[in-house]
Formats: sequence, C-alpha cells, structure tokens
Amino acid sequence: MDLKKSPVIRYLCAFMREIVIPIICALIVIQYVIQAFQIPSGSMEDTLLTGDFILGLKFTYGSPIPFSDSKFPGLADPKAGDIIIFRYPGEPEYPDYDRARYNHVADALMFGNFFWDKKPLPGNPHWVHYADGPKDFIKRCIAVSGDTVKVSKGILWKNGKEMRLLPGEGKYSAYYRTFSSRDSLETTRIPAPGDEVDLTELSLPRLWWFRSLMVQENPEDRVELDLQLYQDSSLVPDYVFNHFRVPVENDRGLLLNAVLSNGGTVGQGLRQGDTIEGSVPFAFFAKLARTGFLPRFDPNGSYSGLTRPVSYDYFEGAQLGDLAQNVVSEDLLDSLSHLKVKAQLLVNGKPVSKYKVKYPVYFMMGDNRDNSADSRYWGFVAKRNIKAKAFIIYFSFENADASFSFSNPVSWFKIPFKIRWTRIGKIIHLIGE
Repeated sequence: MDLKKSPVIRYLCAFMREIVIPIICALIVIQYVIQAFQIPSGSMEDTLLTGDFILGLKFTYGSPIPFSDSKFPGLADPKAGDIIIFRYPGEPEYPDYDRARYNHVADALMFGNFFWDKKPLPGNPHWVHYADGPKDFIKRCIAVSGDTVKVSKGILWKNGKEMRLLPGEGKYSAYYRTFSSRDSLETTRIPAPGDEVDLTELSLPRLWWFRSLMVQENPEDRVELDLQLYQDSSLVPDYVFNHFRVPVENDRGLLLNAVLSNGGTVGQGLRQGDTIEGSVPFAFFAKLARTGFLPRFDPNGSYSGLTRPVSYDYFEGAQLGDLAQNVVSEDLLDSLSHLKVKAQLLVNGKPVSKYKVKYPVYFMMGDNRDNSADSRYWGFVAKRNIKAKAFIIYFSFENADASFSFSNPVSWFKIPFKIRWTRIGKIIHLIGE
C-alpha cells in the first residue's frame, strides 16, 4: 500500500498541521509569552474598565522556566507607574499551602487550576479543582524597594512628597471618612533585598504583612502566625470579647460575619464606615491567623466524582488591628485584670524573630483609590508573584446591567452595541497621557 496516498495518513497529517500544532504553539505562547486577563471589577477605573480584556507580556519581567519556580531573565524590573498582573499574595499557591502533597497539573485559564492530590482521603478523587484560584490581580505599582509610602486623608504620599496627581485616568474623592487603610496608612518603608527585619517590633497588622511576604518568598515552607491571649499571667485561649467593636469595611468580611452570627447589633441603614458591636471569641483570630484562610469546602469531607473542589475565604491583616484595639478597650472596661496578645511567626513549626528579605518588593494600588483592595490592605507583593506587564486592550464589553446573556438568545442582538469599539487596541501605558 502506498502510504503517501492513504486517506487516513493524509487526514492525520492535516489534523496535526491544522489543529494539534497550532494548539501546542498557542499553549506555549500563553504559558511563556503573554497573559490574557479580564478586568473583573472597578478597582482600576477609569484607566481600565470592568469588561476590558487585556494582554500582558510575561517576558518583560521574565517568563517562567518550565517545571521550576524560576524565571528566565526579564527585559526590565517592575518600576513605579507600571500596571502589573500578579498573583494575589494572600492566597495559597497550592491547596492548603501544602506544596508537598499537591502537584500542579494544568492552568485551565477561566476554568481555574487543576492539582493532583498524592494523598487523598479514602474514597476521594486524586484530582483537585481550584476553580477560582490562585487568583491573578491587576494594579499599578506605586512604590518599589527602598521607597516610603503613607496615606493621609485619602491622599498618597511617597518619599515625603504628596502625590495628588494620579496616573492614567485614576480617581479618588480625597476626603477623610474612616480609620480604614483606604484613607489612613502610617509611613511604611518598602523593604529591600538584604534588609533584616526584627519581627518582634512589628504591630499585629504589619506582622501579618511580613507573614504574607515570607509565604511568597518561601513557597516550600509553612509560615504561620501564632497568637496567644493572656489575662494577667494566665493563658486564656477560650476568652470571648463580649463588646467587640468593628468598622464596616471591605476587608473585615470574615470578622463582620463572626460578630453578626453572635447577635451583633446592627443599626438601620448600615453603611461603610459605621461600627457594629457583638461578641467574638479569641479563637476566631487564633485559628485564621495561623492558617491564613478559611476553606469553603470541608477538606476532610467525602467527595464523589472526578474532582474535589477547593476554594477559600481570606483573612486580612486589618482585622488584627481591630483585635489589638479591642484588647485595649476590654482593659478599660475591666481595670482589675489585663489582657495581652503575644504573637510570633513560625516557620515549619519553629519560632523566628528576624527575617532577611530575599528579593525586590513592590507596593500596589488601584487607580480607583476609593474602591480598590490593594497593598494598603494586604501588604507587599514579592517579585516571585509578579506575572506580566499589562500591554494592550484586545477587546472590551460593557454589560453592567446584565442585559446580555449567552443563555438568552433574544439578547444576542445587543452584542454590537455592548462592545466598546473605541477601547479595542489601546496601549495601556499610554492611557491618560
């Protein structure tokens, strides 16, 4: 038989040439050259809008080296003013922070990530589906290692200079509302490589920031924040704050839920910046500060099917500031006994008092300063978490009223009117210039 004339051989060759090879090339480009990203919220308005689809360049800061945690040399280091795609620093890179147990198998883009569980519970599948993570964020780099930042009454100060003029088409209201990190942040120096930080001198929120930085720089280690509460000289792990006060802010979600679930008082017309009061057990802080996350799915549960789902709620460091303030308030209510929180960082179960920063560190903020969860809340971004430099808007779709839906064919005629035609092809770093 003449193989050159075989229909089967011709079909297989055409299939390889037209489908398989282009798909492989596309996957290589996606993995090592570009990063596709959809703007999910208004934190970068009006530079980037919800519904913008953008491409980021990975090779600018260094493309990942296959099957390793290292990167190829980049063309440049991130600098102040760059809009950067990065992995959210408050999220476990691997399920349960357990790098030894899980192998990353595939990034399925909009469908999340898949991992292989080497030690599943009896009856559970080996495949683990991390549908909403590890999440990628996009913000503007505001400061780099060695810079100082401060936020006062909503205004950013950098290296002692007031920065009222925002880059791009950013916006802010510039008036003082609450004591949240959005409007008030003490002068903070961005750590530089080689800096040795005395962890015992840090406030609870800053200790949380450095825990996050250590997790980013040391992915193979387990870094935990151990909290213990003493009343006079006695350990009181079961202590309950009966009059715990907490402001209503975006980064207090878990704490607000804890207060409300224990019968916290809620006034009518509750707004951001208001304060609610209720009872909160100290164990709430001790548990979440140690793990850094609250699983939405029981990791010890029984799951049928091909995959086991994982997803997490996250504990922001500002809630530790609320703990410190309420410890003081509780002391004022009861002058006969005194409360004190002792905190220490543990690396693989061993306490550490100092930490030497390994790599450059960055401070990120959204261009929409009034509505952005960024470094003001969760701290520094390590170089290892940097993924790509935002480059171009390749598509933009406005659907804030949700009047278009793929499941509703009647709405499909709206597609041409929903596309923001004038935004397509915009070079991101030129927006606002």
